[in-house]
Amino acid sequence: MTLDMKSLRAAFGRFLTGVTVVSSRAPNGDLLGFTANSFSSVSLDPPLLLVCPGKHLSTYEIFRDCKEFGVSILSENQQDISNLFASSIEDRFDAVGWTAFGDGTPLIDGRAAGFVCDTHQAVEAGDHVVLIGKVTHYDDAALPGLGYGPDGYFTRAHERSAEAPQEVTTRASALLEDQGRILLTEDRDLPSVEVPPGQSPLQTLLGDLKARKIAHALSVVYAVYDEGAAHRRIVFRGTTTGPQQGLKALQINTLPYAPIPDPALKSMLTRFAQEHAAQSFGLYIGDTKDGHILPTEED
Repeated sequence: MTLDMKSLRAAFGRFLTGVTVVSSRAPNGDLLGFTANSFSSVSLDPPLLLVCPGKHLSTYEIFRDCKEFGVSILSENQQDISNLFASSIEDRFDAVGWTAFGDGTPLIDGRAAGFVCDTHQAVEAGDHVVLIGKVTHYDDAALPGLGYGPDGYFTRAHERSAEAPQEVTTRASALLEDQGRILLTEDRDLPSVEVPPGQSPLQTLLGDLKARKIAHALSVVYAVYDEGAAHRRIVFRGTTTGPQQGLKALQINTLPYAPIPDPALKSMLTRFAQEHAAQSFGLYIGDTKDGHILPTEED
């Protein structure tokens, strides 16, 4: 079996970890550090831990051969420090507070916990080295740690805010085309309806269009995006014929220049104009700023 490295990395990334900065001091006195989530306690007696510097690091050989190194477990408000030490910026320690321990090994100030270690063993393993350290100093600030997983950073504070269930409200909208034009409401929005909890967005929209005597032939979902923490919009694409009550026609090729108040809707209608010109449409899934466009099959 041939393993795909990209998918294997993604599978490894399913394991939720903490975030650390591994640090040391070069023989010439320069301070070195990199962000790592490959950290684990190994033993209490003797007190051992391990980190795994990768061979892609420009400082790999220094860490492999170092006599002493440190590990700062970052606290939940230190995401910026994690990003800093994951970058290629030089003199990274100039941008953060730190304190020297042992033979000058730096630990990041504000950390959740910190360890200084004498190198106990260094074992080369594939594209990394397993660096096992014997703890000579440690501290514990009893602060919540910063976490990392497949969806990025997470913290206990974010988890607590997510514990309270939020009822998502859904708005269903119709993007109706009529021979090179689309139909908008007086306030330059799509004809839309709020969907009651537990009800079908499509059936609710169909009923609303029928009640408003708007002719329609809906075909496919064109966009699904979050408009806020608990608000979602589903846009169905379709066709109509002739003037419709309460709606105004706008030429599709003018949509990129039309004064649409809602920026997210303006972006979507601009995309629609481009796709209409090419007669190749996609399904947008995301939020008001970022998302993915998936190809759809046309009848």
